[in-house]
Amino acid sequence: MLTTKQLILNLQSHYKEIKIKKEEDFNFYEINKAYVLLSGKIISYGERDYTQLLKKNDPIGFAESILAKKKILKYKRLTDVVLLEFNAKEIRDAVNKSNVVVKAIIKYSLARIFPSSKYSHKSHYLFEDEFIYKNWKILDTKTYSDKAIIFSHGNSADNMYFIEKGKVKLISKENKIIKVLNSGESFGEIALLRGRKRNNSALSIGHTIIKIIKGNLIAKVINNENTLVQLSILSLAKKLEIINGIRSIDHHNKLKKDGLLI
Repeated sequence: MLTTKQLILNLQSHYKEIKIKKEEDFNFYEINKAYVLLSGKIISYGERDYTQLLKKNDPIGFAESILAKKKILKYKRLTDVVLLEFNAKEIRDAVNKSNVVVKAIIKYSLARIFPSSKYSHKSHYLFEDEFIYKNWKILDTKTYSDKAIIFSHGNSADNMYFIEKGKVKLISKENKIIKVLNSGESFGEIALLRGRKRNNSALSIGHTIIKIIKGNLIAKVINNENTLVQLSILSLAKKLEIINGIRSIDHHNKLKKDGLLI
């Protein structure tokens, strides 16, 4: 749906390019800065040091910039790097002026990234009220039986989904559980927003009723937004993808520790 490369071309007045040598001191954790990796290799890692290699055009700190929050991942440079540096306050100001539906999508994404944030309880309701229920009549409905596959790893991402009734289990491509979602929650937005194939699979738990949100309906709302807001949405989707990868490892290890996996 969106590409970072296209958005960056339209944002040249909003960032500065900085070059950093591998051995040079650099503080990724400035609360008033966010970055996009233009070239070079950086690994990100969480509390238990599970690492992920960042790729070209991957974001650093956009989610934290919106909340004026300390960065939750750590970063290590493996090579010299070139970064695009954005001002966190400018990002926040753009998001605060965005359409209420876009703001609801952003807050919902932030709640998924930061479960204990101030958005964690209210964001689902805001997304439901401002988007789901206002489009209820034009959303297709589908019913799934227990363990039915809603989508699989490698599928094209044309829709995202809202759980009207039941539960859905998200599973990584390594067959590790990422999260169990309940009624009133949405999923499938990461690959849709990033224009990628599905990175995970989704399976129903018990009898589940899903509302299908077509990609062109989401695109119509997002495409009318400020370019910096569009970049922020895409950056949140990528951040959530990284966080989900880390959480799937955590969840898998917890099940092994509890003796629920062999």
